[in-house]
Amino acid sequence: MRDAANAAELAAVLKKFRVQAGLSQQALAERAEISVQAVSALERGYRKAPYHVTLERIADALGLSPEAREELEHSARRSRGPRLTVHSPAPTHNLPRKLTSLFGRDDAVREIAGLVETTPLVSIVGTGGIGKTRVATEVGMRLLNRFPHGVWFVELAPVSDAMAVPRAVARALHLQESPQRPPLETLFAYLAEKRLLIILDNCEHVISEARTIAGSLLRECPSVALLTTSREGLNVTGEQIYRIPPLTFPQNGVPSPDDAAKYGAVALFVNRVRATDLRFEVTVENVRSVVEICRRLDGLPLALELAAARASVLSPEEISDRLDGVFDLLTGDREASITRHGTMRAAIDWSYGLLSSQAQLLFDRLAAFSGGFTLETAMAVCANDDVRPQDVLESLSSLVAQSLVMANFTLGTTRYHMLEVTRQYALERLTERGERGRLGHRHTLALLQVAVRLDRDWYAASERSWFREAEAELDNFRAALRWSLEERNDLRSGCLLAGALARLWYSLSPVEGRRWVRLAIDSITETTRADEIAQLYIADAELCGALAESAASLASAESALRLRSMLDDLQVARAEHAAGSALTAIGKGSKGEALLQKVLVTAERLENRRLKALALSDLGTACSRRGDVEGARRFYADALALYASLGLERPAASIAGHLAEVEFEAGEAAAALERAEEARTGHAATRNRRSEAADLSNMAAYLVALDCFEDARAYAVQALEAARDVRTPVLSAYVLQHFAAMAALQGRKLEQAATLLGFVDARLTSLGARRDFTERQEHERAIAVLKSTFREQLEKLMALGAQWSDEAAATAALEL
Repeated sequence: MRDAANAAELAAVLKKFRVQAGLSQQALAERAEISVQAVSALERGYRKAPYHVTLERIADALGLSPEAREELEHSARRSRGPRLTVHSPAPTHNLPRKLTSLFGRDDAVREIAGLVETTPLVSIVGTGGIGKTRVATEVGMRLLNRFPHGVWFVELAPVSDAMAVPRAVARALHLQESPQRPPLETLFAYLAEKRLLIILDNCEHVISEARTIAGSLLRECPSVALLTTSREGLNVTGEQIYRIPPLTFPQNGVPSPDDAAKYGAVALFVNRVRATDLRFEVTVENVRSVVEICRRLDGLPLALELAAARASVLSPEEISDRLDGVFDLLTGDREASITRHGTMRAAIDWSYGLLSSQAQLLFDRLAAFSGGFTLETAMAVCANDDVRPQDVLESLSSLVAQSLVMANFTLGTTRYHMLEVTRQYALERLTERGERGRLGHRHTLALLQVAVRLDRDWYAASERSWFREAEAELDNFRAALRWSLEERNDLRSGCLLAGALARLWYSLSPVEGRRWVRLAIDSITETTRADEIAQLYIADAELCGALAESAASLASAESALRLRSMLDDLQVARAEHAAGSALTAIGKGSKGEALLQKVLVTAERLENRRLKALALSDLGTACSRRGDVEGARRFYADALALYASLGLERPAASIAGHLAEVEFEAGEAAAALERAEEARTGHAATRNRRSEAADLSNMAAYLVALDCFEDARAYAVQALEAARDVRTPVLSAYVLQHFAAMAALQGRKLEQAATLLGFVDARLTSLGARRDFTERQEHERAIAVLKSTFREQLEKLMALGAQWSDEAAATAALEL
């Protein structure tokens, strides 16, 4: 009762002085630069203890004499009453209510919150739909107790007039405008001694006015902190930009359901799907589709939420299959509750409309690139009379600043890329302009130049930088091959491109590379030059060799050599190298070694040390195949020394794998296992998945030979997964043989083991592949056991396996 009486005394005194001054509550609020709600609360007795600075402003506004001022302050002190414990008032805020959980942003929220506490202006920058607003509000909630005068959210998206920005800030702070002073002056006066956080959300369309306000607030209000969200930074002194990345998702392969759920993009998608299906889980059956959705949508939160909204009528696999028409898919009835933009198209429309006409034109043309581009390739493809080469950098900088193009500085040479959703939008615009065909042609020619240069530099370039550049352009090469060969828009350029990329495909994906090369061969016409035809056959021979399909490799190499008069010495050496390697693999060692010796002579004449190392390595393999262990060791050692001097890690790791085979043939299975692990480590470090699969397969075979079946099976499982990842059928067949041999030698499921071995025999025969010593001795051991068990029935069981599909064989192997 006493507190109420004291509050009534303050209310009465304040009202008395206000009436004496002839002021309304609103007029007093404007003079005191406080809210009218605050004056009303004091006069009604709802607010018992005004801040001292507030009381001083009221006294100044009323023009009180010293005696009247003392009376007002005395009534305020009585209203506050004796305080044994000082309780800080709960911080005030107007942050939007959280309707959904935030996923994958713990690090960003923590880092931004730390910046806000130490930096006067932090700008969260990112593309539309990346989740800037959601992160900003979460930061605001986390910092409520750090700002005694509150955290205030200013939504600028609805503001169409730049001059209305200061009024929007004032409204968020519950300030009344005064006709006697500009809104900015009212803000400065009110905020001069306040310690609070203002969040300016979506500044990009009023960027100039937001920049002015932010800069002024930083100068005039030293205790005010600012957090902004925008497609671009404000470019104000003292600003710290935080560029928010997409949510994380698995970059390669298909993880287990449990591992997949640890990624932010997957967690968000699953959570939003559960809004319509509470029982939804990531399973072994759907994990591939869920991961593919997250990859195709680049971890973009808005896109993932819109895709998840489709889960009420489509399965994850069906959603994934429809992502080529992303703007048709990412619309629906629930969008209004997901985002103010409503659709992904509206989100990008918002940014596109803020661009200059020249930046819009460059943006549309950049859709020709798939997987990224450099400034040089952007100039080569996009520049013409409308966009001069010297203007590309300026327009590109604008697109990066507004988060429509991402820049990556970690690869040595700066690379740029669009998120896939953004690229599809630009592709639509490019089609509307009628430029898609012309840009496809220019893109193919630009990528052909890159491929020819990479092919030329193969023997002399730094291995790491060569692969870094080649892998970065992989998606662009694919796009150019599709446009030129599959769509038959420029067959000659497509043939040249397919032939120039043989070395890249050899290391990264020989199955895919051979498909492109054979499509090019099928596109040969009577006008195709003989040297270009020969180059395609050389490429096919090398890629078949990488797949251990030796008969096919030999046939293509011989086709190239029939055109030797059209080739230079290096091309002839490449064809002879492929032919020599294939001949030794199919049991014609003397002919093969003779060709490899010719390659060695050519390499020395051309002073091409990498070609020389290749020839030495394959001569070592030829020795190994005919049982000359010491000769193999000698050639391999010479090759390894050359690779080491050239700094070539990939082939050096392969030499370790070859030496493992030599040790095993010499009867040293334990030493072979150690060498193979050395090779596997090197191949894993250089991301050579195909060779790593071969190492794992060999390690399984060595362990089978040592009767360490449990460890052998573990390696065989890994080898099968890797071999199927890189789609290497010969290697996959060898791994399946390991499973059959393990079962046979352990006396388990012998009928299934015999049938599986029949599949392996038929598969290798169809591929024209022969077993080397490692697989041959294992096969002989397994057949001996199976023959002693089944006798004349063995042939029937194996014939049954010869009819199996690859999938049936793999399933049977894993069940053994």
